[in-house]
Parts: sequence; structure tokens; C-alpha cells
Amino acid sequence: MRFSGSRLRLVLGNLAFVFSAALFADTPPALPVTPAQAPDTLEERLQRLEKLLAETRSELDALKAAPSDAAREARLTELERKIDVLTKEIEKLKIGEATVVPPTAREAGVYGVGPAGSKVYGKDGLSIGGYGEVLYQNFASTDQSGAPSADEDQITLLRAVLYFGYKFDRHFVLNTEIEYENAVIASDKGGEAEVEFAYLDYMHSRPFNARAGLVLIPMGLVNELHEPTTFLGARRPDVEEFILPTTWRELGFGFYGSAGPLTYRGYMVNGLNAAGYSADEGIREGRQEGSEALARTWAFTGRVDFTAAPGLLVGASIFTGNAGQGHETPSGTLIHAPTTVVDAHADWQWRGLWLRALYAHTSVGDAAEINELNGFVGNESVGSRQEGWYVQGGFDVLSLAPGSRMSLVPFVRYEEYDTQAAVPAGFERNPENDVNELTVGLAFKPIDRLVFKADWQQRHNAARTGVNQWNLALGYVF
Repeated sequence: MRFSGSRLRLVLGNLAFVFSAALFADTPPALPVTPAQAPDTLEERLQRLEKLLAETRSELDALKAAPSDAAREARLTELERKIDVLTKEIEKLKIGEATVVPPTAREAGVYGVGPAGSKVYGKDGLSIGGYGEVLYQNFASTDQSGAPSADEDQITLLRAVLYFGYKFDRHFVLNTEIEYENAVIASDKGGEAEVEFAYLDYMHSRPFNARAGLVLIPMGLVNELHEPTTFLGARRPDVEEFILPTTWRELGFGFYGSAGPLTYRGYMVNGLNAAGYSADEGIREGRQEGSEALARTWAFTGRVDFTAAPGLLVGASIFTGNAGQGHETPSGTLIHAPTTVVDAHADWQWRGLWLRALYAHTSVGDAAEINELNGFVGNESVGSRQEGWYVQGGFDVLSLAPGSRMSLVPFVRYEEYDTQAAVPAGFERNPENDVNELTVGLAFKPIDRLVFKADWQQRHNAARTGVNQWNLALGYVF
């Protein structure tokens, strides 16, 4: 992958625009909640409110004994009002009538699922949520070389998702996500029904909790937080589709928690299946997705994030393990296929500014043996090295209007990736897999849980067969 001077100037110019908009903003910074400030459990909220109520009543009793004056009377009125509000809130919580609002993406990141998907942690008993996306794609009539494009314009109900969760008590939580893709499941349609995750948590404390079941692999910026209101662009970044194969989930068990500015997640999961690796999609079809998964080899995946300052998150993730699953080549060689995926990522939200950057790298051992297993020749080889990166910047122009509930974020994203950055000796790279993309668009939220997106994507590759496209999307969470 090569980053030309003209591309660099274009990307930096757009990023300079959003930076300058932020510098001239007059509104105070909206400080996101850090992982260490994750939403309290119901019991913790009750304890905190009851303590505050007792303190307020003590202050009220002491004030009643003081000499009367105008300031005393005003304070008495304020304390009585505060006691009334606290009493009503405690009553609502105790009888289960408190409204559960989805946490922000930063809060939800503590649990490793999106804002709507993490509602179950804030309310005892049954929780129901979900999200959906409608996507329209309009492709250019010619590719970058000027040859006719074969891509057809399309509109689809890309995803309709339901979350069902149950908080049994203060320790045990069940959380599930059921996803329907492309509206219809039929032999002549591309629809699917899938369980995206289904796991049981044992909630011990903020620093240490346990999880088992079908879990999201804790890598990148989108795989866990993939609800449409949590990322910019009508489509997810391609680097987080072909290098980090979002949405990626496997069966396993592990631990997660937070301490101060640090959060972590670590799981043992079934390994990938190297028989599904390919030249153009990398390891994507090696995911086993909890469906009769081969488990002769296992893998470790982990993530550490650090909130360096309010709104600034930096971190790294890893997935590593053999993917051979007992396969042998036609000549009888046992395939181990050690596969390691790593990423480094950063996310910064300050006032109306939102910046992101991510680098991901995959190494695949025994790539020649995988090619022999699958009958790949020439430029069909699995990449022994696969890598990609992107940078993204946006600015909420409506953050300049005090008290606005809406947001309008113009943004730009540039990404490069290559699923055949290196191939085994005797094979060739396919230049179509060396891709760079520029995405420029808008995301409008009339309220936090609804988003309308429009963007244009310039897609180039080394074979000059890339096709540009326009995208429109509607997204919702509840």
C-alpha cells in the first residue's frame, strides 16, 4: 500500500477543517463518561440514593434548629424539594418502574457491547432492545479505468436486530442478540438469521467479572460497538470488515473489568478454521460463528484500553491461535495455520470533534499448505500477511448551538488495506486486493437514537478496477 502525497494533502486538509471548527467552538466540552464511571447496578444506585437522602434529611433537621431568616427559608424549601425528588426516585427503583435509557457508546464499551445491547445491566429482570439499518448503494457506471462497471444499484433492510436480556440478580446476567440480514431468508435471497452473541455474565465487581458463551471478539472500534448510531458512515469501515472481520464472534469464556482509566477483556475461544481463508476476504470466512464450530484448536483474544484524558481512548487488541483444526493437505501434511491478528486504535471526542484512527495486521502461517488444501493457484493465494489502517475525522456543527438535541456531523475517512500484503513463494498477489478508499459524508441525528447518513466513496485499487459509490442509510436503536 502506498500513501501518495496528493492523498496525504487531501486527507490532512479535511482533518484540518474539522480541527479548526472545534477550536472556534464556544460551547464547553461535553465530557464522555469514562469506563471507570460505568453505570451503577440497581443495588448500587439504591445505596447511593439512600445515602444521599439520609444526608439531606440530616442537613434539613440541622437547618430547622437554626435562627430564621430569608436564606434559611430558601434553603429549607430547596432541601424539602430535593428530599421529595430522591424519595420518588428510590420508590421507582424499588418497584422496577425506573426508565432504562441506553448508555452512551463509551459507557457501553465497559461491557463489550453497544449502548442498546448493554441496557440489561441497568435493570433487573427482562430487557428488550434492538437496532436496524436500511442501506441504499448507488454505483458509478464505470470503474477507475473507465471500463463499464458491473455493480448494480441496491437498497436493502441490511439489518434488523433484537436484543433479549435477563438480569437474574445482582450477579448473573444473560444477554443475547438475534440478527436478521437483508429482510428475507429464501433460496433466491441473500437473507440470514444469526445469533450475534449469547453469553452469561457473573458480575463480581468493576475490576473483575466473568463471561461465557458466544462472545464478540474484543478487537477494533466497530466489532463490539457496531450499532448504527455509534460509528460514522453508511457502511462500516472496510478495514474492519476485511482485516478485522466484523461482526466477529466465537464461543468461549473469559474475564473483563475496569480499574481507574483502564478497561480489559480477555477470552479463550474456539480457533478459526483456515479452510475458509481466501485471497480477497482474508480470514473472514474462517470465522466459525458458534455454528458446529471445530474446536480441535483454541485461541486467545484480549484487549486493553486506556482513557488517557476525558474523551480520549487509546488501546490495543490481539487474537492468536492455530486455525488448522486437524486439516491435512492432499499430500498428508498436517496444517497448523497459526494466525495472529493485532490492532492499535484511538478514539477522541472533544466538544463537537470526533477523531478515530486504527491499524490492524494479520499474519498467517502455513499459507502455502492452506493453498494446497483449497486448490488455490496463481494469484488466488491466501495472504500470509494482511494489513490495513484508517483515519477519520468529523465535527458536530450543531454543537455550536447551545442546548441543541440534534447533531450534524460532516466527516471524512481515508483507509488502505491489502488482504495479500505478502503471499508464499511461488504465488502471486492480485492487485485488486490492494485497496484505498476515501469516504466523505454527513451523519444527522434528530435525537440520539436515530441517525440518517449520506456519503460518497472513492474506491481505488492497484488493478484500476475500483468503482465509486453513493450511500444513503437510516439507522435506529431502542
